[in-house]
Amino acid sequence: MKKILYVLFVIAILTCSVSVSFAADAINNTTDLNQAVSQAQKDNKTIMLVFDQDGCYYCDLLKKDVLSNNDVISKLNEGFITVVVDINSQPQLAAKYHVVGTPTMIFLDSNQKEINKIEGYVDAGEFLNTIKGM
Repeated sequence: MKKILYVLFVIAILTCSVSVSFAADAINNTTDLNQAVSQAQKDNKTIMLVFDQDGCYYCDLLKKDVLSNNDVISKLNEGFITVVVDINSQPQLAAKYHVVGTPTMIFLDSNQKEINKIEGYVDAGEFLNTIKGM
């Protein structure tokens, strides 16, 4: 019975969608990894892949509380190229980077070598501590 309730709870969470998108004047982002790689090589920046999906409560919370934080925005726009990846429309990219859940942030150098990974929701302070020095 507990397993059935848990499954129903997970299904309910996955089907509820509170869509929060990046603000236009916030983080500069793209959905094109090739464009991001080219730009990262040109500007000597780190690539941050944000794996996301509709209906993901913690993805929405990450966007609302972390990726909308002024300190986070400044740090990301200064040293990162941000790529938003919907795992449902780009499952091959999620598979390539072994993403099993969202949100997941993967950091790549300009040669697409993985240098760090954040799996799940973290608050703005923890996020900033993780990307410090990248």
